[in-house]
Amino acid sequence: MRVITICVGSACHLKGSHEIINYFKDAIKSAGLDNKVELKGSFCMDKCTDGANLLIDDELFHANSVDEARAIFQQEILEKI
Repeated sequence: MRVITICVGSACHLKGSHEIINYFKDAIKSAGLDNKVELKGSFCMDKCTDGANLLIDDELFHANSVDEARAIFQQEILEKI
């Protein structure tokens, strides 16, 4: 199972992590990956200036928009499952 962990700390929240979480929820469901991808929240990942932070398994990514999150989901989840 792949695990996506999104920071919900104050800096990431201000950078759109709430919208990104909603995108991932919808994308996982739409792709029928409920049993293959788990979505979690986390507090600070210590990269507050880089954008909304997210981990896919143990690899750190940054998304400054839902469009960037969509590209990450496509490349790191859809293309690898």
